[in-house]
Amino acid sequence: MKNLVIVESPTKAKTLSSILGKEYTVKASLGHVRDLPQSSLGVDVENNFEPEYVVSEKAKKNVSEVVKEAKDADVIYLATDPDREGEAISWHLQYLIEHGVKKKKQFKRAVFHEITKSSIEAAFAHCTELNTNLVDAQQGRRVLDRLVGYKLSPLLWKKVRFGLSAGRVQSVAVRLVVDRERERIAFKQEEYFTIEGEFTNAEKETFKANLAEIDSKKLAISSQTDADNVCQLARSEKYKVSSLKVGERKRQAYPPFKTSTLQQAASNIFSYSARTTMSAAQKLFEKGLITYHRTDSLSLSGEFVSSARSFIQHKMGDSFLPEKPIFYKTKSKNAQEAHEAIRPTNLNISPVSAELKKMGDYERNIYKLIFIRSLECQMLPAVYETTSVELSSQRFLFRASGNRLKFSGWLEAGNIFGFKKEEDEEDSTSFSARLSEGDDVNIREIIPTQHFTQPPARYSDATLIKALEELEIGRPSTYAPTISTIISRGYVSKEGKYFVPEDVSYVVTDMLATHFPAIVDYAFTALVEEGLDKIAEGELQWRDVIRDFYIPFEKNVAEKEIQLKKTDMTKLGESDELCQECGKILFIKLGKYGKFLSCSGFPDCKYAKPIFKEGEVQEEFGLCELCDTGKLILKQGKFGKFIACSNYPKCKNAKPYLEKIGVICPKCQQGDVVVKKAKRRIFYGCSRYPDCDYASWKIPVAGEPYVEKKSRKPAKEGTVVKSKSSVVKKSAKTKPPKKVKK
Repeated sequence: MKNLVIVESPTKAKTLSSILGKEYTVKASLGHVRDLPQSSLGVDVENNFEPEYVVSEKAKKNVSEVVKEAKDADVIYLATDPDREGEAISWHLQYLIEHGVKKKKQFKRAVFHEITKSSIEAAFAHCTELNTNLVDAQQGRRVLDRLVGYKLSPLLWKKVRFGLSAGRVQSVAVRLVVDRERERIAFKQEEYFTIEGEFTNAEKETFKANLAEIDSKKLAISSQTDADNVCQLARSEKYKVSSLKVGERKRQAYPPFKTSTLQQAASNIFSYSARTTMSAAQKLFEKGLITYHRTDSLSLSGEFVSSARSFIQHKMGDSFLPEKPIFYKTKSKNAQEAHEAIRPTNLNISPVSAELKKMGDYERNIYKLIFIRSLECQMLPAVYETTSVELSSQRFLFRASGNRLKFSGWLEAGNIFGFKKEEDEEDSTSFSARLSEGDDVNIREIIPTQHFTQPPARYSDATLIKALEELEIGRPSTYAPTISTIISRGYVSKEGKYFVPEDVSYVVTDMLATHFPAIVDYAFTALVEEGLDKIAEGELQWRDVIRDFYIPFEKNVAEKEIQLKKTDMTKLGESDELCQECGKILFIKLGKYGKFLSCSGFPDCKYAKPIFKEGEVQEEFGLCELCDTGKLILKQGKFGKFIACSNYPKCKNAKPYLEKIGVICPKCQQGDVVVKKAKRRIFYGCSRYPDCDYASWKIPVAGEPYVEKKSRKPAKEGTVVKSKSSVVKKSAKTKPPKKVKK
């Protein structure tokens, strides 16, 4: 009997093959084998929203190999991932095999949440049939997202800018970033002061305390003058210890990881993007090192909890082990409890095992997070001794507090593997001065400190995922691709690890909020997600959910396509400048390359000029040699910066812009090193080219001696590398755009 097993990836196939043995042939589908077409809607709206699936050109060869292998198989095991996407892939595979093989085949669905010998054997011994409810939920999501994207995106292309996209989850994510930025813009910074006192006890021990109350009222000082007056008064008072309390505080461990919390922790600790985290977790799962990483469950198997307790007992001792195992309850009402939380499959493979040394840093760090968290959640709380002191005078009350770690508890799991996280390091301001209630204390110094209130922080990967989860928008499988999409579409950029909305995100968000409020409404989007969950549970039919949404949505799109004008959508407001040609007010507009000023008299007056960002200087390069009246200024075009006449379009003088880096050419010692562009990469060359052919991928350092190298030089500007043996050259001259769009 020949057994064929089909999974998604080659790595997963290799791991599974080593477990199953020679009796099974394991093939990889390489992800989705059938999907909606890219070039058309792919949904027959008139025929009850029937999806029109196609096999992509990329997948055809692999599908043919899988179907060929299936012809000789007696039993075909569909062993894709245990979620909606995995179930849908299995469903598509079965369809293609049934239609590609004339002989009827026996199909079995093998579901497992970890790639270990025991789990695989159990899954293959207790195979099931395809879960059509999960398939329908995936189809519903795919069709709904296609309808929204395919109808709204062209509207955005026509009314705002080509290349934009809209979607149920991505548009809400953009709105979150935009709303937060507007909060920051509207935020009014306020000055305030804190006052710290330095005191000594009878033994001359020094300690500090903060002013908390004046005349039994909470401290509120908003000016330097008031702060100085308070300090002067406070120095003249006599103080004693009015209260001293020593207590104990327990700090509980975090629950085991689910998808969202793993992404948040990786972002906070390692500054990893959600995509990076999920990519690393995917590799760990396929290698059989962790359980399935797309989950919203906090459940842990009794078998694992037992092994974790044994590990803790052996490595750290009984003092770290609670009397009973700890089980966590999943708060999400839509969580799939059959799934487990993310945990290691084998505790014998520790974060310092030799096996992990072969991995990349991303995989190793993510595994370390998962391994340690899985132990921590089964350990006793950390215990701190807390000290709280109050120092009183006739008018003033100072407070001091401290924490001292008495018992490390679950923090010990990180300690034994040399992994201390900032979030786990409690404020170690242990209060060491020897005091008793009623003691007199002497004041040495009173110090005021100026502060300013801060605006709400921008979203990072961690906080954006947390916000989406709290709003019940998206699911474990959608967080990473959603964030990747809003970056790739140009809606947001990153400053460090924080998201900053681009100008276009304001325009699109306001347009959708005004004309398609449901698309960016938090509650409505969450309601749609709930509907998809009910489809997965068999409570709703996916076509009914789609129909209820689509009919009013499609009608609205048709109306707005007629009503909305691009000039209205791209106008961001009025400027305080007047047109230099006709004297009319200049509008701030959004163009293909960002904000610009355009005459309100357009199209009669075509005057326009770019808007430079705050702190950015509009460089000038002298008078135009063609018209003698305009100035040569730096402009931004499709292919980067160039120099052009300010009298454009009357004068079309333009020339390339060579960006200097402040280093003399190491080869000729005459020209300047300038930034140049090859296909998708920048390199550094001499401004005297072609007289000097210096070029380097690496940025040169001033004073560094030039060494002739035999290695391949970067391609010249405009060179397109077709293959190792052929190079097709294009003109290296940078050409300005023929027309400036308003």
